[in-house]
Parts: sequence; structure tokens; C-alpha cells
Amino acid sequence: MKKSKDESNIFEARIAIGYPPEPQSGIYRIWNQKGKSNIFASVRDIAGQIKISLHESGECNAGLTDQFAQKEVDAIGAMGGSRHQSRWIRKTHTGTQVVTPLKIVVPATELNKCRKYSVTKKKITWISPPEVGHSIIISCIFSGQYLSDDEWPGRHNGTQLIGIKILPNGEKFWLIWQNCPTDMLEHKILSEADTHMKQQKIVRFSGITSDDQPPQRRLIFREFFDNNLLIILDALIK
Repeated sequence: MKKSKDESNIFEARIAIGYPPEPQSGIYRIWNQKGKSNIFASVRDIAGQIKISLHESGECNAGLTDQFAQKEVDAIGAMGGSRHQSRWIRKTHTGTQVVTPLKIVVPATELNKCRKYSVTKKKITWISPPEVGHSIIISCIFSGQYLSDDEWPGRHNGTQLIGIKILPNGEKFWLIWQNCPTDMLEHKILSEADTHMKQQKIVRFSGITSDDQPPQRRLIFREFFDNNLLIILDALIK
């Protein structure tokens, strides 16, 4: 468990589901900047291309990074002229409320045995892969400071704590995970994404010049505006 209450410290966690060389997910990095209350998330393979931002103001977005977008005019055009694929608002300074603006979902069916990663000295939290019919759900949660460190959200319903951070703006950030049965919503998101990919013309990023080493994974974004929530489903490309 990673815990940081010193405002000068940076929160940073790297999480993946599975154990190499067995089937596994992408490696997710979730972090904040020193002295800032924004929380960011990305996945290792495409960390310089895609980023999710949960801003201190409550504004949240997910899409291409600014630096990458400047190189990808055609991709921006295909996205409707904005580098952000998703935009939503979360509540801030929640007091007695718990707010979950981001969940990362990895179903057992979407783990990949073929992944290879370069050696890294960075610590990775490896979560045991879910059994068939289940998913691992990683949640980014904000609250006030009324919750004690040993009473993290959902603890009595089986959630596991990865890390805690008291942010400079007074909010408390929680990073937790849970093994849950894969529900119909997740199946629907996968099915709709498969249909969409078959119907849409694929726009290549400029750095991709051949299909010799096609990407193995995709991130599927689904917004739930009534709940101020973005779900990212980490899935195989089949």
C-alpha cells in the first residue's frame, strides 16, 4: 500500500493485472504533480500519446496528449477537431460524499499472454488475474478527509486499497481495486466497440507505417454523464 500525506510528496502508482509471463493487462500509471491537486492516468505502451486528466477544478478529460496531438492532424480531424475524446465534470471538495470519476475495467477475457515489457526499476503493483467470468475494476476516488485511512471506500464490500493521497486542495484521493463478476454492461461496451471498429475507417497515427507489429490492446472509453463517470475498458484487439 502506498500512502502519502505530505503535500510535497508526489503520489505515483503503477498497476497491472496478471503476472508475467502469464496473461496480463496493460501497465497503468496513476499520479499527481508535486504541489498540484490534479490526478492523471495513462498506460505504459502509449503514455506519451493518451492521458486521462482529473483536474482540481472538477473538469476531467481523456484523449491525446497535447504534444502528441500537435503531430497528428489527421487523427484530430477524425476525432471531430478536438484532441479530447471524453469530457466530463466531477464534484470537488466533497465533504461527507465519495466521488468516483474514473474506473478502469479489465475482464478476464481481455488478458494477453503475448505481452513483453522492457526491464524497469519502477515498482509495479501486480493484481492477481480474475477468474473466468470476472473483471478487475480499478477506481479513482475523491472524498473529504472525514474517512480514516483504514476505512477506504467499499472496504466492507471487498475493495482493496492501493494508495492514499491528501491533495493540496484538501481532498483525499483513494486508489482501490476489486474483483467483480463481469456484468452485462461490460459485455455491451465490448460488443458495441467491436461493431464500431468494423464500421469506421481507421486513421493511422503518423508513426505507424506498417502492420508488421500491430497493437495488441485498445482502450474503450464510455462516459456516464449522469454519474459524472468515465469507464475505461482495457481490451484485446481481436
